[in-house]
Amino acid sequence: MSGPPFAVSLAVVDVDGTLIDFAAAMHVGLEAITAAIAARGGEAASPRELRAQRDEVARDPAWRGRPLAAVRRESFRRVLDAAGVADPDALDEVHDLYYRVRDDSMAVFPDVEAGLDAMRGRGLRLVAASNGDFPLRRVGLDGYFEATCYAAEVGLAKPDPAFFAAAVARAGGSPRTTLALGDRLDNDYEPARAAGLHAVLVDRYGRADGAPDIVRVRALDEVAPLIAPL
Repeated sequence: MSGPPFAVSLAVVDVDGTLIDFAAAMHVGLEAITAAIAARGGEAASPRELRAQRDEVARDPAWRGRPLAAVRRESFRRVLDAAGVADPDALDEVHDLYYRVRDDSMAVFPDVEAGLDAMRGRGLRLVAASNGDFPLRRVGLDGYFEATCYAAEVGLAKPDPAFFAAAVARAGGSPRTTLALGDRLDNDYEPARAAGLHAVLVDRYGRADGAPDIVRVRALDEVAPLIAPL
């Protein structure tokens, strides 16, 4: 992808789906839950059904704006009830199992370290920004970032443009000299632009094919050539 150079000194970098393969790790975690419910004699839900239940809780007005971990826990409670699992310890066990298996399965995309090295070589300071709270030290990426902006830390979440303003403020930057990098148009690219940042979509799977006027790359190591350091 070619595009105009961005004169920036700071990059706000999404975590899930941009730095780490969150979708694959989540699927492994949900498979573990399916097996655990079946082992308890319950009617096991598929990973797809577990994801749908999580989304249903997130849409519930009573749960809107609640932390993602609380939404996930409530979704497990509802799944266990529907499966006929009455053990009072089951919810804690299933909740802990999911996060342990998911986090152990987190993998860094192969283009990430080279991409981050190249961006820092262009003089960019980096901030990790996420609605989640996965600790980057677990995958050896924490040393690249001078700050984090996690939803639970700042009381804001994507796609609120104020989340991106908070990420810039955490690093003492300016929106007009900050580049946002993320894998979703709705959660990263568009709200970052609305907050006055530059933005590049990291579109590994071609999901934005056909979308007009989107600056995008297929891998993080394609970003540095678009940077014109200040």
